[in-house]
Amino acid sequence: MKKNYIGLLAAFTLLSTSCNNDFMDRFPETSISPEAYFKTVKDLELYTNTYYGNLSTYYFDYVSDNYASYAEVHSNNNLIRGNISSETVGGWSDWGTLRTYNLFLDNVHKVSGDPEEIAHYIGLTRLQRADWYYTQVKWYNDLPWYSKALSDTDEELLYKARDPRTLVVDSIMADLDYAVENMSSEMGNGTQFNRWYALAIQARICLHEGTFRKYHDELNLQNTASLYLEKAIQATSEIIESGKFQIDKRGGKDLAYWNLFTNYDLSGSPEMILFKDYDGGEQIKHGAGAQVLSWVCNLSRSLMESYEYLTDEGKAIPFSMVPGYETKRFTEVFENRDPRFSQTFMRPGYIKGGESLPFRPNLNLGGYPCIKFVPNEADQLVGVNTDTDLPVVRYAEILLINAEAKAELGKLTQDDMDKTINEIRSRVEMPRIILSEIVNDPNLSAQYPNVTDKALLQIRRERRIELMGENFRWDDLMRWKAGQLIEQVQQGAYIDKFGVFDISGDGIPEMGIFLNEASNTVPEAERGNYTFYYLEDKGGQKTTICLSDGDSGYIMMNGEIGTRKFEQPKYYYWPIPQNQRLLNKNLEETIFW
Repeated sequence: MKKNYIGLLAAFTLLSTSCNNDFMDRFPETSISPEAYFKTVKDLELYTNTYYGNLSTYYFDYVSDNYASYAEVHSNNNLIRGNISSETVGGWSDWGTLRTYNLFLDNVHKVSGDPEEIAHYIGLTRLQRADWYYTQVKWYNDLPWYSKALSDTDEELLYKARDPRTLVVDSIMADLDYAVENMSSEMGNGTQFNRWYALAIQARICLHEGTFRKYHDELNLQNTASLYLEKAIQATSEIIESGKFQIDKRGGKDLAYWNLFTNYDLSGSPEMILFKDYDGGEQIKHGAGAQVLSWVCNLSRSLMESYEYLTDEGKAIPFSMVPGYETKRFTEVFENRDPRFSQTFMRPGYIKGGESLPFRPNLNLGGYPCIKFVPNEADQLVGVNTDTDLPVVRYAEILLINAEAKAELGKLTQDDMDKTINEIRSRVEMPRIILSEIVNDPNLSAQYPNVTDKALLQIRRERRIELMGENFRWDDLMRWKAGQLIEQVQQGAYIDKFGVFDISGDGIPEMGIFLNEASNTVPEAERGNYTFYYLEDKGGQKTTICLSDGDSGYIMMNGEIGTRKFEQPKYYYWPIPQNQRLLNKNLEETIFW
């Protein structure tokens, strides 16, 4: 029975990466002998090189209000459609990763060498363990804490009950503190694990934990929230005051933001605290080029309206204050907007790499394609063939964390705003936000009805658009207790009436939408010049999309209507698979499940 306990007794497997071929040659690929291996600092370096292969980079916000639709199968999609239960859920199976960290920590005392170098690698491993464990906390709340690698003779530990969130998070904080105190500040070319990265992960985790405790009153931990918010401020302040990092403004206001996510070499970026180096020659690639642009999702009207409008007087105002904003067509919403908007949303006339005509968006996905992460070169846009570098942690996130934590504690000043949010906005020459002049934004107030601080609402808006597609949105809505925004059916582009319309901005229609093929008014001989969409098929059945007002309105996906439900507070947590609770009778099911 013990050998069936998934993950905890998994054999230690070393991950093959381009930087540890010598290591793989020295030891069997599926196992390692601690007695033969943990001897020198070089051994520690080779062991921890494998961690780099585990670094996650993202170019989606997996299922959130940032997308009008999300067609790919994903656990978040299953959750909001009621398809998750303890009988059907996956997860709770990655304990082998934890074992790799604990195996290192159990044996590192055997190594001879420079104590500072050894402490660096211990700090790095404890950082990895902390980051892994907090991911599990976000899913399961309470869970067993293991500080050593288990064997099949550790029966009492294998079958232990879940430890409380407070104990686990305290242990995570101890790991993070050690990492911050002992890791080297050397960054190499930006791909080397370093102390600044440890501070950034500490800040990220502390912001999440502090706000989660503040807003999730069902845990009765509100009185401890400020401890983590203060620690987030402390960690980010140290990064800011170091002077080592800056917002990357290369390329000017119309390109600097997009350049960050389509760059083949981020080693020269002053914004990178850590990035992942992709290399086509070494066949280290990702799929952003092909998958982001109208592949499984397009961006939402809600996200579109989050970008401010620039007045003739040079002021930035909420888009909802623009007369007629609700009915602006695709080509009109790009006028006088925050420059990050047209570096994220596909602008009119955009020509995809390798093509000669303007790209036509897929209305079945909502009509607002994303171009963030999409390079211009045609060979990068097919399959998993993109080798642009991708950020893991960048300085803009640090500034956002600092501002949000201070605002949550009621400590935000204009000087803080200038050093953080306004510094981020300066990349694209957006006007400064003046705390005393912030106007009420009805959209933000509706999104977060439990927040009255206008500065905090602005910080949340800035975070949403600056970090769009970098896999923060779901976690943000979870920690803010704003799951209702995921439940809402998201809308896409506005269509003013059935007929043909211009999407490229040249005044010549190239797309059309009609109730059905029979109602298409375009002469048969001319239809080859257009891309058409119909709300009904030839049999009178609904197709993929509809319009919110019948014959006009916002594009909506029929498959989304009536299918989303976010049960509060249950869906802020995930159940443990039933088979795991059958194996370990001491494991209680997650709260609310």
